Amino acid sequence: MGHNFIDKIITASPEAQFILLILGVLSVMSWMIMGVKYFNVRKAEREMTVFFARFRKARDLEQIHEAGREMVKSPIAALVNVAVQEVRQLRRLIAKHDAGKLSFDSTLMMRDSLLMAMERTVAEQGEQLRSYLVFLAITTMVSPFLGLLGTVWGIMVAFLDIAARGSANISVVAPGIADALITTIVGLAVAIPAVVGYNYLSNRIRRIMDKCNNFSLELTGIIYKSSLNL
Repeated sequence: MGHNFIDKIITASPEAQFILLILGVLSVMSWMIMGVKYFNVRKAEREMTVFFARFRKARDLEQIHEAGREMVKSPIAALVNVAVQEVRQLRRLIAKHDAGKLSFDSTLMMRDSLLMAMERTVAEQGEQLRSYLVFLAITTMVSPFLGLLGTVWGIMVAFLDIAARGSANISVVAPGIADALITTIVGLAVAIPAVVGYNYLSNRIRRIMDKCNNFSLELTGIIYKSSLNL
C-alpha cells in the first residue's frame, strides 16, 4: 500500500504535486520545531527542578545566584541574574543618596524596581520559549485548507475530463479523484501532529512560566525582607 501511495503522488497532476510539496515543507519544518522545542522545554524543566532544590538551601542572594549559575536553559536562572544585577545597581544608587544606609523609602523603591525588572524578564523568557510556536499554529490552520484546495481541484479536473470525453467511466474520473483524496489525506496528516504539538508544548511552557511568576514574587519578597534588616 505504501508503494501504491507513493506512486499516486508521483503520477499526480502538477497542481497536486505543488500543493503536496508545500505540505511537505510545512511538515518538515513543524517536526523540526517540535523536536527542538521539546528538548528545550524538557531541559528547562530539569534545570528548574535542580535549581529549586538548591534554592531552598540557599541563605542569601549570592548563594541563590550561585545555584543558577550553570543553568543556561532555565528561565529561572535568567530571573536570578536579573535580580542580582538589579539589586547591586540599586544599592549603589541608594548608597550615594542615603550615605550607605537603606531607608524604608529606598527599600520600597528597590522592591518596585525589582518587580518591574522581574516581570519584564518573565515576559522575555516566555517569548523566547514560545518562539516559532506560531509556525505550528499557522501549519494547523493552513494545511487542511491546502488539502481542501487539492480536493476541489481534483474534483474539478474529474468533471472537466467527464465533459471533455463525454463519459463518466471510472478510468476517466479516477486521476482527478485520486489527486483529491491524496491532498486531503496529506493535509490532515500535516495538520494533526502540528495541532497536537502546539497544544502540548504550549501547556508545558505555560506551567514553566507560572512557576517563574511565582518564583519572581518569592525572590522579590526575600530580597525586600533582607533589605529591611540592613
